[in-house]
Amino acid sequence: MEVKKIEVKGTPLIKFQNADRILSLQRGKLYAKTLKYYRDLEQETGDADIGDEFEAMLHVNEGYIHIPETGETIKLSDELIATGNSEDFVFCMFGIYPSVQSFQFTEEQRVKMLSFGDTALLIQDSEEFIRRVISTAKDKGYEAHFGAAQYYDPSIDGGNLIISLLQGMWNIAYWKRNRYAYQQEGRFVFTPGNGEDHIELDIGDISDISTVLPSEQVLKAVVEKHG
Repeated sequence: MEVKKIEVKGTPLIKFQNADRILSLQRGKLYAKTLKYYRDLEQETGDADIGDEFEAMLHVNEGYIHIPETGETIKLSDELIATGNSEDFVFCMFGIYPSVQSFQFTEEQRVKMLSFGDTALLIQDSEEFIRRVISTAKDKGYEAHFGAAQYYDPSIDGGNLIISLLQGMWNIAYWKRNRYAYQQEGRFVFTPGNGEDHIELDIGDISDISTVLPSEQVLKAVVEKHG
């Protein structure tokens, strides 16, 4: 079977979901769930692919925390520390790294990404798509960000994570254990939360900058950048 080549402008972004949700997204309906939703999903159902019990949590292998009020110092060992960002909303897509000119999915990705849905939305102009999403979110009163997930080894405490949080605690949403690296996520983060489990943004019809394809076709394709 000949491998299909797909040309896109900029950094390709792809959403894998069922057909109804993909068509709704192309019509402009973007749903974003809270970080807490994904944390609860793993804890309550055992779904460790879409769910992640570490979402909005700071993982510490070895460390100490000092409590000024009592003067007490507590040793931490393999602990998860809750942050105040559990109610932030995230919308995730598969992203192809900007430095890659030609990309093919690995066997692991072909199997695991297919479980997210049988239909894919390929964004053919990611810069314009990101602009529309962030502009709409800001009009609704949210602080909006887009970036690539950073995958880390949970057995090692890394300083880069802490440094990123100094620039904004919402950055906790971009740190994922390396077990999720196959997902290559590009994430929108919308903050602050409002107590709801999701938000819906109407970004307008995006059929001018996107294509709907069967997930199997995309996962077998060669994705090439231009422009």
